[in-house]
Amino acid sequence: MTRTTYSAVAIVLHWAIAIAIVGMIPLGFWMHNAIDARETQAQAIAAYQLHKSIGLTILLLSVVRLGWRIVNPPPPLPAAMAAWEKFAAHAVHWIFYALIIALPLSGWIYVSAQWRGDAPLNVPTLWFGLFNVPHLFALPHAALETRAAVADAAMEAHEVMAKGALALLVLHVAAAFKHHIYDRDHVLAAMVPGLDRTAAPDARRRLALIAGFAAIFIATISAIWAFASPPHAAPIEIAADEAPYDLPHTYEPPAPATPTEPAPLPRVGVLGNPPAAQAPAAQDSAPPAWIVDEAASEIAFTGTHAAVAFRGTFTSWRADIRFDPDNLAGSRAVVTIDTASARDGVSLHEQSLAGREWFDVANHPTATYRTTFIRRREGNEYQALGVLTIKGRDIELDLPFTLTIEGDRATMTGQARISREAADLGQDSDADAHYVSRRIGVEVRVVANRAP
Repeated sequence: MTRTTYSAVAIVLHWAIAIAIVGMIPLGFWMHNAIDARETQAQAIAAYQLHKSIGLTILLLSVVRLGWRIVNPPPPLPAAMAAWEKFAAHAVHWIFYALIIALPLSGWIYVSAQWRGDAPLNVPTLWFGLFNVPHLFALPHAALETRAAVADAAMEAHEVMAKGALALLVLHVAAAFKHHIYDRDHVLAAMVPGLDRTAAPDARRRLALIAGFAAIFIATISAIWAFASPPHAAPIEIAADEAPYDLPHTYEPPAPATPTEPAPLPRVGVLGNPPAAQAPAAQDSAPPAWIVDEAASEIAFTGTHAAVAFRGTFTSWRADIRFDPDNLAGSRAVVTIDTASARDGVSLHEQSLAGREWFDVANHPTATYRTTFIRRREGNEYQALGVLTIKGRDIELDLPFTLTIEGDRATMTGQARISREAADLGQDSDADAHYVSRRIGVEVRVVANRAP
């Protein structure tokens, strides 16, 4: 008996791919323009990840559908159709197969080049935030000229094929309705469940169709929700010396010295020492060691991405602290941070931070802060001058902090800011701070117990 309808698998695959393409084309054109506008930048960044995830899913489903078609031939076209019309129908179908495979593949090649416009853009591709999708052909390691050329060619092909797919989609839909309304044959009914009244009831087929369309419905609603619920821009106060998208000051700088205040901390070279005349006199006994209470302590980082504030922490770090408020000359602290432990709850950020352009975890698994000079400012307020070593660079970092010691337990809180340029963080893709704040805030809270 000749089959008059497509199998349940073919129908579900057809409509899953069709709905995805219908949503992807306008999404692609929207985000291409929205990425450069501050008010839509955060939503566009999320949309790019969604677009890439759906595109890769279309590629996978298209390959599966093509294999299924080869193994399970579709129902024959109506015998009354003219030969040229049958040829056109088959041609459109095979062109569609080529497009729904080549279109997402060209997009994958484009994002693999890690290039946008006239500069690198090193952004991972996360499949619905679950795992990192590998780049093709080792393109991120190619010469800059190669990456730029590949990206330009892939994007041009991607846009041309998207417009071609849209034109074919309109032609395909028009032909399907022509067959159903004018020719009154079974062409549309073969792909739309319920239209073919001559098909024998099949409980297993019906169950498979219900399950498949339920999955399509849930996936569609989830995609719409993901697009319509982007991170919201945070109301931030921009400091006068910051770039348009920069992070506001996280603490007030020390006030100018007056006769009633301690002398200001001298500005010294990265690896220098304060003048002997201003250095506190060392005591005979060494300062006691302090053991960090990890559960009560944290090192956090803050900033903005696409005008949306973020706050993350390093989940793995250790500190060697020797401190005595009466022996500041002998006091010191060495903090070692495992850069791979940076977490802020945003998959895109966490994957990016581990990459070469940011912390470069593979080559620089740790960052270290060593104090070189500590002084008391007033009361329980102190200031430390130290050296932050990150990605092989030594950066002088002032850390004003407050300290409270109650018996054998001490609580220290401090804030500072780090220049991304000085630390070589995100300088390939975002040197002008168009996406990520130019300065990153550092918030430190250490609760420690005096060692026995």
